[in-house]
Amino acid sequence: MARTGMASSQDFLDVERIEVLRGPQGTLFGMNTAGGLVHIITRKPDLFAYSGRAEVVFGEYDTLEARGYVTGPIIENKLGFSFSAAKSTRGGFLYNSVLKRDVDDENKFSLRGKLFYQGDGFDVTLASDYHKETSICCSAVFTKVTGAPTTASGYYPVTPPPGYPFSRITIQDGLSTNPNEGGGFSAEVNVELGDHTLTSLTAWRRWTMESINDPDSVNYTFLNDFLIYQEHNQFSQEFRITSPSDRDLTYVAGVFFYDRRSRDYENLHVGVQGRPPVLLTGQAAITDAIVKDLTYAVFAHFDYKVTDKLTVAAGARYTWEPQEFSFNQQSQIYIYPNFGQIYRDSNDQALTWKLDLRYAWTPELTTYASIARGFKPGGMTMTRVASLNGLMFNEETNLNYEIGLKGLFFDRKLTLNAAAFYTVYNDFQTTAFDGTRYITANAEEFITQGVELEGHWSPSKSFSLSFGASYVDAHYTDFTNGQCAGVSGPCDLSGKRLNGSAKWNVNAAASYSTEVAEGWDGYVRLDYAWKSDIYVAQDLNENTHLSSYGVLNGRIGVVSEEGFSVEVFAKNLLDSEYLLYAYGLPFGTNGYVGYVGAPRLFGVRISQSF
Repeated sequence: MARTGMASSQDFLDVERIEVLRGPQGTLFGMNTAGGLVHIITRKPDLFAYSGRAEVVFGEYDTLEARGYVTGPIIENKLGFSFSAAKSTRGGFLYNSVLKRDVDDENKFSLRGKLFYQGDGFDVTLASDYHKETSICCSAVFTKVTGAPTTASGYYPVTPPPGYPFSRITIQDGLSTNPNEGGGFSAEVNVELGDHTLTSLTAWRRWTMESINDPDSVNYTFLNDFLIYQEHNQFSQEFRITSPSDRDLTYVAGVFFYDRRSRDYENLHVGVQGRPPVLLTGQAAITDAIVKDLTYAVFAHFDYKVTDKLTVAAGARYTWEPQEFSFNQQSQIYIYPNFGQIYRDSNDQALTWKLDLRYAWTPELTTYASIARGFKPGGMTMTRVASLNGLMFNEETNLNYEIGLKGLFFDRKLTLNAAAFYTVYNDFQTTAFDGTRYITANAEEFITQGVELEGHWSPSKSFSLSFGASYVDAHYTDFTNGQCAGVSGPCDLSGKRLNGSAKWNVNAAASYSTEVAEGWDGYVRLDYAWKSDIYVAQDLNENTHLSSYGVLNGRIGVVSEEGFSVEVFAKNLLDSEYLLYAYGLPFGTNGYVGYVGAPRLFGVRISQSF
């Protein structure tokens, strides 16, 4: 997916499993997996029996959700289908005191369908999905003031609402919206060639977003109706050959093609209420950026079982990525020059690879060590820039070292995975301040290192406990073009901490179930996630420093032998108050705004599985 927003509106009721692969995964997955991969795998249709699930959710803030999934054979043992649909609505978490209405609500809809045909020596899976979102999101609230806040380059005083930020009151005089829709189609064909399998995977996807918001964040008509229109179209084709899995030497090899067309059109204009001398009514900065991106790649991955205990794995991928860029900036706002039409191109090429050694001390305990090279192509900043020096950024590479263990203990009741990693990035793609806004820039060198632990303990059929923790030290070792607090131009951030990165992350979940009546089981589940403090801004500004916080969720319910269940749940059970993001008041002084986390929400879920 070319943009993270392409998945934000989808509902994954028919998920089979989710794989989290840490570190560079470019050998098999390619396409910018320089730091890791979240792999969401949906179920294949059932060829033999009908099954499914349906549920409705009612909750506070007028929460109403409905979703369902069904699968079964059309022709038994030959052709099967699956279909899922979801609709969710929720009232606003914030109150707009200027517009006298709730905002930051939710309205999402999604569909997914699959056909699976199994023939003699081949199979075909066709999948298609569609999603649409019309939520009124996301409004900014005041998070901090350091004096008498003003906006419009200091011309208008601003009075923050009482109790900010957790009174959940916004004073924006315009709505912030984020309507988007998209969908895609894929076809997977597997053909047996002797004892090998040839796979063809074809996919197409489109996504559009037309956001209109009020970026000045205050009750003056100053920068209202800021329009951002994005459109992304992508097509990919992969062919791969896979060896039998029951041999000492196994391998996968293939070729890959990817074609992406992306557009970002933005219209930032000054409103009609005020006429400060430097920002006259009717002035606008309009940008129209287009990227044409092609990717060609060849790859291979081998696993060789040297002994019954020692396995060596190695893989490589060579990628060519030619790109063409078109950028047009028409501006009457003095801080954004009128550059007109500009054309650029690039042709990044990279060899990514991975070497992995695994040793099985026992059938329940394996240790491993790996080294991998990652790669992300360069690109163009697709929004307003104050200087052409900030228009383009270079490709990023990294080298990742990792050691770890995976084990089963105490008669397989305890599962433990532990890892330690050290990664060096060159030309790390980070944010930098160009004098008026944040752009993508390259830090000469960046290091992230740490340890991770996760586990699952099931001492009985009734009780289970899962847990995880990580410590991450992420800092620049060479970054001379950064932004520092109190410094107007570029400054040296070498040795400084990476903004947006929490040093500590901890999570735990416990569940207990027991029979409460004949044919009925009762259950209770609690899950908790905590992260340490982060700095939002690259300059490590204390005014946008976010404190550590934790969120506790819980549910309690009953389920029958026939698959009918009723549960009561609570999100953010302790009603923790925390910030998600904070930044300086746009074109303002002495004020900071941002976004608050969701409040406590109680609800009821009723479901039926069959």
